[in-house]
Amino acid sequence: MNRISTGPTHAFPTLALLSAATFLPACETATSVSTSGSGFGPATSWSEPIADYLAVGEANFPDGFTREITALDAFDPDGRGPQPELLWIGYGDATRNMGSKTPVEFRYFISPEDPGYRVARVLAAPPVTPTQQGERQRTPFDTGEEQIEPYRVVDGVLWQAGVDSTDADELWTQAKPAEHRPIEGNVFRLDDRHGQPAWRKFRTIPGGEHVHDICAYDGSIWAVGSGSAHRTEWESGEIFRYLWRSDDGGETFEPALRVMFPEKGKGDTRFRRLLPVGDSLYVFGYVNPFVDGGPIEGRHVRLRDGMVGDVGGEIADLLVLRTWPLDGETGLALARNPDRTTRMFVVEAEGVRELDAWSDLAVVDVAPVGSAASSGEFLLVAGDRAEEPAHAVFAFSMEDVRSNRPPREILDLPEVAPSAIAVWRGDLFIGTREGAVLRARSERP
Repeated sequence: MNRISTGPTHAFPTLALLSAATFLPACETATSVSTSGSGFGPATSWSEPIADYLAVGEANFPDGFTREITALDAFDPDGRGPQPELLWIGYGDATRNMGSKTPVEFRYFISPEDPGYRVARVLAAPPVTPTQQGERQRTPFDTGEEQIEPYRVVDGVLWQAGVDSTDADELWTQAKPAEHRPIEGNVFRLDDRHGQPAWRKFRTIPGGEHVHDICAYDGSIWAVGSGSAHRTEWESGEIFRYLWRSDDGGETFEPALRVMFPEKGKGDTRFRRLLPVGDSLYVFGYVNPFVDGGPIEGRHVRLRDGMVGDVGGEIADLLVLRTWPLDGETGLALARNPDRTTRMFVVEAEGVRELDAWSDLAVVDVAPVGSAASSGEFLLVAGDRAEEPAHAVFAFSMEDVRSNRPPREILDLPEVAPSAIAVWRGDLFIGTREGAVLRARSERP
């Protein structure tokens, strides 16, 4: 049995913690599908929603760029406006700065029977927003971001953290009257505009060169990323990992914690993933000493009862790639070893333990089936370490996680390189590393 450890704690005076808020899974859907058997037909070609983006990438970066569907999330606003449950996709490349070459957009589907995508407006200028939020948009759908992922549900509303602002947005912020050239980052909230889905842009993250994740916890909205307060810090090599907090619904954020890479100009550091479980908030980050060389190492903390403590145990030094909240009290974290193999961990308020029963799987993505809080059933897509590059879809329950039982394979994916998964209106949808979306139809009445 793996020991649960969170490490020592110390006072964190900038946090005024109230009561834990529920954080719903990012892929919450309205339709329940039993996972006791397969329940799905074969995965077949359904849509190619980023073909235009891929053409731009091939023209500008023939040596390679990120082609994959970075996120698939089915979201039902649950009475917050007239929109039905929609399927949202993520895509882009923050390393190649693809959003500076062509607008990266919020794209979505309205029906499993319609593989044509729609594009949502981005509300970034008066009179819809009180002030201008970044550079003037090239189109009404321009996010000003290089990449979209992940989507998160924050207090019942869909949000997205701005991974990397475009060059135009960064220059716009630097031109603001200030002693130094400031740095800002974006977050986005799904709204309704004349009965259609639209995203409100908040360029309100101070120091946010990169904003990697967002969540609700303890009555506030929290975001994580990296950057510096202004270009003077950044250009001198003072790079910080950041935790930000908003108490006004995202209108403003303030740094709650920022920690600099130990030596100026010697490396990078970031907080990349959040996971609220019960009365705790886990903040997963890393340091990357790329100048002198050496492995990327994890730097993780846990917030609880007004205190912040280091996260210990086997996950302590590992790079956490992704997190998935399950039922409000339990979550999953995907971590990478120095040899680039991955491991899955169960995260609870009291600590972190490894899922030994999943050690044969290279997990790619996890999605709830129906309302996860009530059904307790989930799907995951993963590769088999012994038969790479073979992939399959597996089913598991909350009880499987608590009892450290392996998931059950329900659908083979021959010759598919999956990157994301979602259950939408009963059917299974799979994003691929080549920018396509596959559909596996439900075989249940």
